[in-house]
Amino acid sequence: MRLNIIRGLILVGIMAANAAHAGFEEGKAAFVQRDYAKAFKEFKPLAESGDGKSQHILGMMYDEGQGVRQDYAEAAKWYGKAAGQGNVDSAYNLGVMYAMGQGVERDDVQSAKWFRMAAEKGHVLSQFALGRVTTIGRGVKQDDKAASGWYRKAAEQGHFKAQLVLGKNYLEGRGLEKNPKQGFHWISQSAEQGHFKAQYELAKMYRDGVGVAADAVQAYKWYQLAATQNHEFAIVERDQLAAKMSAEQIARGKLLASEWAPKKLDERRAAK
Repeated sequence: MRLNIIRGLILVGIMAANAAHAGFEEGKAAFVQRDYAKAFKEFKPLAESGDGKSQHILGMMYDEGQGVRQDYAEAAKWYGKAAGQGNVDSAYNLGVMYAMGQGVERDDVQSAKWFRMAAEKGHVLSQFALGRVTTIGRGVKQDDKAASGWYRKAAEQGHFKAQLVLGKNYLEGRGLEKNPKQGFHWISQSAEQGHFKAQYELAKMYRDGVGVAADAVQAYKWYQLAATQNHEFAIVERDQLAAKMSAEQIARGKLLASEWAPKKLDERRAAK
């Protein structure tokens, strides 16, 4: 008799799990089709039963007003439930909401706490965010060395903003031993992804020979790329540089800029 009861409980558990999986898949399909009302109907009971993925999605739907009236407090509540189960995307979103005072009282300590939770699990946006708050000492002790450590983790995952900040920290010796070559390495990684601010910094490095041999043609190329994205200083400095270049050099710089295309992360790794 006892064995039959145990088998029955196992069967009920399996059936419940299968039903939950079916509900999640139906919700996901509806979400992809932008039938948010149906998606919400599927995800809500799953979230209420403790499913972390559904809790995160419900948080997003309240956050964006998809299938339900936008409600930041409800979004924060569901993000909190999912984050409490280890969902790193919810932890990051919750960190942002605490930083902005959106749906919750602004609390920099809580913001940094949730960024750290996700960052320690490898969440790249949280790693960059934790680097930022550690740089300025918002919710955590100000520490340039620790901040650079988080920027590095995000940079190694291809976060272009983290790559630029890490590169500039190497150039300035901020939290790191000053190393222009490492500065060039990380700034070029960011520039190759198309970040116009990094392209401008890279142009200056080629112009002045910082971390790399001076090269007016390469400098012109990177100024030109940043200028096409309306970087005002890049436009001015490109024209100042052009006044010292030959017509042939300018033509080569323009050609290099016209042939350039952003590199994907795997392409940059292969080129090393």
